Amino acid sequence: MRPTAFRLGLLTAAVCLEIACTSQSPETAKKENPAAPAPAATASACTLPTTMASSNEETAWQIFVAANCAANGKLKWETWTEQSCFSNPSGPGCGGTTERKLHASRLGVGLRRKSGKLGAPETTPGGCSPMVTNANAPANLKPFVPKNLSANAEFCEEVMVEASEAAFVKAPAVGATLTNLAGQVAYAKTTAIAFPTSSVEIKADWLPAASVNNSFNCTTSRPSGVYVETISGTCYALVGIHVSSKLMPNWLWATFEPQNAETNPNRCNPSLYNACNDPWGSNPATSSGAATEPTAALTALMTQAGLPKEFLNYRLVGAQTEYLDANKNPVQLGNSFVEFNAQVPPHQASCMTCHSYAMVSSNGQENPNFGNFPGTPAIGTPGQAPPPSGGGTWIPQDFSWMLGIMPAKAAN
Repeated sequence: MRPTAFRLGLLTAAVCLEIACTSQSPETAKKENPAAPAPAATASACTLPTTMASSNEETAWQIFVAANCAANGKLKWETWTEQSCFSNPSGPGCGGTTERKLHASRLGVGLRRKSGKLGAPETTPGGCSPMVTNANAPANLKPFVPKNLSANAEFCEEVMVEASEAAFVKAPAVGATLTNLAGQVAYAKTTAIAFPTSSVEIKADWLPAASVNNSFNCTTSRPSGVYVETISGTCYALVGIHVSSKLMPNWLWATFEPQNAETNPNRCNPSLYNACNDPWGSNPATSSGAATEPTAALTALMTQAGLPKEFLNYRLVGAQTEYLDANKNPVQLGNSFVEFNAQVPPHQASCMTCHSYAMVSSNGQENPNFGNFPGTPAIGTPGQAPPPSGGGTWIPQDFSWMLGIMPAKAAN
């Protein structure tokens, strides 16, 4: 690393220590200090990329930074369409309402149902999922259960879809829709389901303050280097961010976590899913849990975008565009909070493989095998799907499990 970049990394670390690398939502911060000028943002840094950059990692960071720029007092992605709004347009957080729609982990519910354990019921608003604890952890996840969880610890999730993808789901063609399974089947009779290249999704996992002992708050005791928000009166920490982009034919998949042992104690643990690898934004590029510094390039990009300073403490776990690496080994990519609390087994996390099994039968039945089919590889190149149990053939949903949660038919 060049001396100039090294000094910049040290300066960044010092700044983080001075301000604890924490802040609240742009709207809350402005209310607390209305005289403080907003950081100047460069338009290009806050614009989602339209082509791939020089590497998967650089592209992932460009999307992460642009999506987290300020927009109308919120992070930009918080102004997008929540996936539940397609089937319930009048629900919380939909139709321009200010209320947020936090819900249970769809992956967690699907995997529990697949294993014969019924998913936890969801409430509105604020439906959440139980975290993995000593009381409910499968044997293979018990070694990784955090030691600071409170009783009845839970986490919440939301999946946000940017405007061009939302428009495609609502009306991929004149008279067509993907907002229900029957509509997807009808559309696929003439055209394969393929999202526009501008499509971007953000899956955000939130940790309520009360889910950990010696809980933090959003005012006087914020977790170091973690973005926090007060949502519906509850303080949450942003502990996991999945990014998916259709800039690649099989999408670009990336996941991020903050460097904080209180909220993300298993980050980069190669015994769980995979070590972290980010040659563009992290110095050093690889880590098995030890803290790293942001590179000069990443620091400059975030500065140009005017992001809240705690985002400098987030790290890219990895980015994926292929099933196999150069040595023909399955690519592992898992978030130590998101996948772990959904109860994905160790070394069985791969965004691409999991999403490749998103498909609906020509009879309008969603694939019930959330993740993979019985007898097919857990990760790596997808296996051959057996015929649908109800007859017909499988129709790929372009890696979108979101399409699978749509209702069977349009509401009357």
